[in-house]
Amino acid sequence: MNTITKRQSEILKGLIHLYVNNADPVGSHHLAKYSKLNCSTATIRKEMMSLEKKGFLIQPHTSAGRIPTTKGYRFYVDTLMTIKFPNNKEKNKIYQAIKEARGDLNLLLEQASEILGEISSELAVVITPGMSEGIFDRMELISLSEKKVLAVIHVRSRLVKTYILEISSDLKQKDLRKTASLINERLSGLSLEQIIKSINERMNDVRLQNKDLLNTLLKSAPVLFNFSEPLEIHTCGTYNIINQPEFSDTDLLGQFFYLIDDKKKLINLFNRKIEKTEITIGTENENEKLKNFTVIKSNYQRGKDYGTLGIIGPTRLRYNTILPLVDCVTSTINYYLS
Repeated sequence: MNTITKRQSEILKGLIHLYVNNADPVGSHHLAKYSKLNCSTATIRKEMMSLEKKGFLIQPHTSAGRIPTTKGYRFYVDTLMTIKFPNNKEKNKIYQAIKEARGDLNLLLEQASEILGEISSELAVVITPGMSEGIFDRMELISLSEKKVLAVIHVRSRLVKTYILEISSDLKQKDLRKTASLINERLSGLSLEQIIKSINERMNDVRLQNKDLLNTLLKSAPVLFNFSEPLEIHTCGTYNIINQPEFSDTDLLGQFFYLIDDKKKLINLFNRKIEKTEITIGTENENEKLKNFTVIKSNYQRGKDYGTLGIIGPTRLRYNTILPLVDCVTSTINYYLS
C-alpha cells in the first residue's frame, strides 16, 4: 500500500501545491487545469482514488475534492519536495534583524522570533538556551519565615535564579549572612558545572554554629546551580496563524490557544536536543491536540548549550519554503553566537 507510481507522485505533488495555496479540497478538473499533467481528468480521478485507497489522500465530504493526509504530506516532504531557499531580500532581513541585537541574547532571540514569524506567516517559537557553562557570581540568602529561606543565585551573564529552601531549625540573620559569605568566598568565579560536581568537597571543612542551612544548600545544589532549563520563550505570529482558513473551525482555534497559552507545554514541545531540523506532521504528534498541526524545530548552539526555534502551523504548510527558512535563521543565530 506504500508503493506509488511516478504519475501518482506527480498528481500528489500537484494536489498538495494547490491545496496549500488555496485551502480548498482539490478535484480532478481543477488539478488537470492548473497542473502540467499530460493525462485526462478521468485518469487523474482514477489515480486520486488509488492514492486515497493507499492512504495518501482523503475526501473530506462526499462529492468534494481531496486533501492530503499526514501520510501524503510525509511522502511529499521526504520524497517529492523541491526546496525553495529564502531569497536575497529575506536573507538580508534575517541577517540585519539578528545583527542589530549586537550580542544581547534576549534581544537577538526576540528579533529572531519576529522575523521568523513575519516571513513564514506562521507562529514562530524561540526558546532561550539553558546554561551549563555560566560563571557563578554570588548568592543572597533572604529570610521568608522562621523556617523558609529564599536563595537568590546570580550568574555573571546577569541571569538570576531564585529557589525556596525549607530549614528544619530557626535561623538568625547572622546565620544567613555567614553562610552566604562562605558560599560566595569559596565558589565565586567557578562554573555552574564545577560547583555541582565539587561543592561538597569545597565546603566539607566549614565550621558553623548552625550547619542546618549549609547542609540544606549542599543537598539542593544540583537544583540550585542548574541553569540548564530554558529560561524564556519568545513567540510571534499568532495573528498570522489565526487568520488562516482552517481557523474558521472554532474547535481547531480552541486547540491552538490551549497550546500557546501554556508556556510550559510549548517549552516541553520544543525543548529537545535534535541532530537536524525535525518535522512532525499531524497525527505524528504525540499530543492529540496537535493532530491538525505541523511542528518544525531546530537547535541552535551557544557554546556547549543549545536552544530551540521553530514553527507551528496547520498541516497545510508551505514545507518547501519554511523548512529552509528555519535552517537559515538557525545558521544565522549560530554565526552570531559563535
